[in-house]
Amino acid sequence: MSEFLAGFAEVDYTPAPGLAVIGQHHKRIAERARDPLLANAVAMRSGDETVVIVSNDICMVLPDFVASTQEAFAHKTGLPAEKLLIHATHSHVAPATISGFWGDVAPAFMESFRESIIGAAQTALSRLEPVTAFSGTGKLDCLNWNRMTMYSDGTSVMHGSADKPGFMGTEGTRDPNLGVIFFRNAEGKIIGVIANFGTHPNCVENELYYSADIPGEVRRLLKAMLGSDTGVVYLTGAAGNVAPIIREPGRTEQPWMGEQGLLRSGLYLTGGISSLIAQAIEPIESPSLSVKHTALRIPIRPYPAPGDKCYPNSWGGESEVFYRECEADWPRKMREESPVEVRVNVVRIGDTVICTNPGEIYSDFALQIRESAPARVTLISQLTDGFCGYIPTPAAFTRGGYTTWPCITSKLSPEAGGIIVEATKKMLAQTLGA
Repeated sequence: MSEFLAGFAEVDYTPAPGLAVIGQHHKRIAERARDPLLANAVAMRSGDETVVIVSNDICMVLPDFVASTQEAFAHKTGLPAEKLLIHATHSHVAPATISGFWGDVAPAFMESFRESIIGAAQTALSRLEPVTAFSGTGKLDCLNWNRMTMYSDGTSVMHGSADKPGFMGTEGTRDPNLGVIFFRNAEGKIIGVIANFGTHPNCVENELYYSADIPGEVRRLLKAMLGSDTGVVYLTGAAGNVAPIIREPGRTEQPWMGEQGLLRSGLYLTGGISSLIAQAIEPIESPSLSVKHTALRIPIRPYPAPGDKCYPNSWGGESEVFYRECEADWPRKMREESPVEVRVNVVRIGDTVICTNPGEIYSDFALQIRESAPARVTLISQLTDGFCGYIPTPAAFTRGGYTTWPCITSKLSPEAGGIIVEATKKMLAQTLGA
């Protein structure tokens, strides 16, 4: 059995104030930085296999940016481009990486961002050292509640009022699973942690500053406990339909939102992570490393007709203009951009796997992958190697709501989630021999 090597690195790419931040349907310009935006990399090697995962405090990364960054990585390292996986944590208070979505891209920032990703990856590779790998999984009761509220007229509304007549509850499931992988070096020191949980990291989503939001707080607290030189790679799990927002009749406060909610969320999530680390006594047995990739081609769905539950009910104003422009451009999009390439990956570390996809995928699909995964520990990482929009369940399309409104954030056919699940299950069977 080849020895297992790991290395961690981080690069701060926080820009000067003044850039547009995206994640909401209104324009916002950052006036300051609450906390740093980082590219956090973990490099792993065993035998002839090497992979680098870089987690970035950003809302999304588009496929063209991913491809060009991977090509530059390959040129500088000599490794195949697909050995670099690029993840977006989905902060709603980070600089725009696409134009026309209530904020324009700053080209200088994008180039700096690219260099930061590559720099973090190269440094992590340079720090590879023999390690012992550990992993664990637990469950959390809070922090990821369903954000689609259902009404008796057959519709669903994102963050709809629970006090509105006809309220029936929230739509779909939640994935309570928290996953952790960590590595100890020859001296027994924990050199880095990979943490994974499925919720929108949007406690401070409307603010006029830069922030890593929940992943940043988790990083800060883990480093305070384990040492400032400990690497922390946070992978946002299936979060398309969940957030730290509670929808209950009569509720007037949201204890997990805002500045205090962010501090509470970080403390809660870090507590779960540290508990799993403390309980992981036995290392991963035979931690061989393997990486599998599949490029799927999924069609763009037709634009719904007015009156359809998925037709945008877009709040008026600039939002209405945005959706009408999307509607007018949809025939061209279907003609020139469909089908969409959707890249999914499975990284195996012995009996532990990391399954990635480039969508804001619903929790239901994460649970389906977990239930069929022949692994002791399964991590699900969304928004990795691109961005293909929300991946709602087929049932969600029958009720409508924001995540089903066609635009850059929602475009694939209702079968997309099932296709991603089946492709992931196939790769899991291949890599784990089940």
